[in-house]
Amino acid sequence: MFCRNCGQPMNDDQAVCLNCGVAKDTGKKFCPNCGKEILAEEAVICVGCGVSLKHQEAEGGNVDADVASKIQPRDLVKTIILTIITCGIYGIFWYVNLTNELNMLCKEDGDKSGGTCFLLTLVTCSIYGFIWAYKYGNKKDKITGKNDNSGLIYLLLTFFGLGIVAYALLQDAVNKAVAKK
Repeated sequence: MFCRNCGQPMNDDQAVCLNCGVAKDTGKKFCPNCGKEILAEEAVICVGCGVSLKHQEAEGGNVDADVASKIQPRDLVKTIILTIITCGIYGIFWYVNLTNELNMLCKEDGDKSGGTCFLLTLVTCSIYGFIWAYKYGNKKDKITGKNDNSGLIYLLLTFFGLGIVAYALLQDAVNKAVAKK
């Protein structure tokens, strides 16, 4: 692997380039596969090795390393068990924090806080919960860099009473995004 900013070789487990100090997968000047300079910033394929440059960008998603470093991954098994043991009270805490973490990772204007989303779900007798599932499923696609139609999948899971599965899948995506950065 090569630094996308300066083109110097890097180990796969390096977080930053030792030559230029830029975070891994940051920059568009060099091919991460062969290290050849990319002459056009909008290039989609490396002329040196034929690797798709857009795929390389999408693989990491759109997560800022500084933001990701502020988020602690959550153990899914413990979280689900705590939610069940506390009859859903821990689930409220999880929902609020998961919402806030996804908002931080996506950095979109006009995002509602976790507390606001919870209150809207409560006031609308769970109707806003369906909107939330769809919206935050799409945010999951944004942070992973893949278009899996997660919004629709999470909406259906929530509709059929499997909201905790949607939360767990979202938490898994957050954990992976945080671990990658």
